Amino acid sequence: MTDDKFDAQEIRALLKERNAILLAHNYQRPEIQDIADLTGDSLDLSIKAAKTDADVIVFCGVRFMAETASIVSPDKTVLMPRRTRDVPWLT
Repeated sequence: MTDDKFDAQEIRALLKERNAILLAHNYQRPEIQDIADLTGDSLDLSIKAAKTDADVIVFCGVRFMAETASIVSPDKTVLMPRRTRDVPWLT
């Protein structure tokens, strides 16, 4: 895997395995938006995610967005990917 590549199929498989939904804010890179279940603005994404049957919300955005998702979905686990040397495409 190069710095700009990731395995979208593997990510989708992991999301399915964990009954998770991937949210991507509008400013995320196109390749992140392409694999996301939902894209949009922060509040709209949190509200839409709350209406799903997902157990886990993975929010590609900034911290307050994940906090909002947690508030409107207190029964769901909310995760936020972080940028690392191995996964530089996450913001």
